[in-house]
Amino acid sequence: MITGRKISQIDVFAGSPWEVASMKSRLNAAYIQVSIKDNGARGIQIMVPCEYYTAAMRVINNRFS
Repeated sequence: MITGRKISQIDVFAGSPWEVASMKSRLNAAYIQVSIKDNGARGIQIMVPCEYYTAAMRVINNRFS
């Protein structure tokens, strides 16, 4: 049994505060856990566990639908 497994985080989206807030709510609605990191001038990034990468990218790519 694995007890000390570290889950790596993958950057999936970066944008302005309102874009990140909107995308965070969409990802949370799809039951995807997110972490947010403020990178100053480079914007705010959303990261997800590597297991949720594919599902997160589907949600992000369908944001205009």
